[in-house]
Amino acid sequence: MKFDIDSTKSYNSIHPTYNYHEQFANNVNNYRDGTKWNGIFLAFLSGGFFTISSGLVKAIKNVDPMILLGIRAILQILVMGIDAIRHGKNLQGPKGSRMLLHFQGIVGGLTLSLLYYSFRKLPLGDATTIIFSSPVIVIALSFLFLREPCGLLRVFVICSLFAGVVLVARPPFLFQIHKSEIHHYDVMGYICAILATIFTALNIVIMRKCSEVHYSVLVFNLSFWILLSSIIFYFTVSEVKNHIKLIPLDIITWGLILLVAVSGLTGQILVTKALKIEGAGKVSVTRSLDIILAYIIQVYFFNDVPNSSSIAGASLILASVMAMGFEKEIYQICDYIP
Repeated sequence: MKFDIDSTKSYNSIHPTYNYHEQFANNVNNYRDGTKWNGIFLAFLSGGFFTISSGLVKAIKNVDPMILLGIRAILQILVMGIDAIRHGKNLQGPKGSRMLLHFQGIVGGLTLSLLYYSFRKLPLGDATTIIFSSPVIVIALSFLFLREPCGLLRVFVICSLFAGVVLVARPPFLFQIHKSEIHHYDVMGYICAILATIFTALNIVIMRKCSEVHYSVLVFNLSFWILLSSIIFYFTVSEVKNHIKLIPLDIITWGLILLVAVSGLTGQILVTKALKIEGAGKVSVTRSLDIILAYIIQVYFFNDVPNSSSIAGASLILASVMAMGFEKEIYQICDYIP
C-alpha cells in the first residue's frame, strides 16, 4: 500500500500519519520526464572544452589571464553577434528578459574572471577542489528558485561528489603533506576561487532561467560583460606592476590564445544548449566530470601516476554522475520496495 498523503508535495516530506509502509510513487511524478541524455551529453562535451581552455590558461604564463579572457570575449562578441543577426534575433534580447540577461551577464563575467585568475594563481589541485564544490550550491539554488526537486538521492549525490573531488585533488589544507611539498599560496587567489564557486552556481541557475532566450543572444550579452569584467580585473586585481607581457608577439602564443578562446566559446555554447534541455542540477553534476578529464590529461601528457586516493575519488564522482543520470529509474525501483 501507499502512504495516505494529502498535504505533502515532495518525496522527502512525509506526513506524520500513514497506513502501512512507505512507497515512492510521488517521486516518479516529480521525475516523470526522466533524464534527457542529449542534454547530459552536451553538458559532458562542454566540460571537455572548458577543461582544455582552463588548462591552456594555466599553461600560457607569459600573458595575463585577463588579457586571455578579453581576447576570448571579443571573439565571442563577433561570432555570436553574426549568428544572432543571421537568425534574425534582437541582440538586446526579448523585452521581458533583458534585465535578467544583463544580470546573467554580470554574474557570468565575474565568474569567468574569478576562474581565470584563480587557476593562474593557485595550485591546480586546490583551485579545482574549491571550484568543483559548486554543484552543491547549484542543486540548492535549483530547488529554491527553479522548483527542481532536491531529495535524499540528490543530497547523497552531492555529498559523494564533494568527497570525490576532495580525494582526487587532495588539498594540502585537508591532507597531511610533507613540509617540502607545502607551497605559500596567494590569499587573493583563494578569495577568487571561493567567490568563483558561488558565482558558478548562481550563473548556471540564472542561465536555466533564460532558457527561452536564443543561445546566440545569451552568449553575446554574456561576452560583453566578460570583456568589461576582464578590463576591470586587469587594472584592479592582476599584477599590472609586475607586468606580464601585455600583447604576445610570437605565432605559437597567439595560436594557443585562439585555442583558449575557441574552446571556451564552444564550451559556453554547449552548456547554454544543455541548460535549455536538462535541469541545472544534472548539468552541474555532469560538468563535474571536468576534474576527471583534467586528471586523464595529467596522466597521459604529464606522466603523473594516480595514487589510491585519486582512484577512490574518481570512482565516487563517476558513481555520483551515474546516480543522477539514472535518477528516475532508481525511484521507480524504490516504488517496488516494501
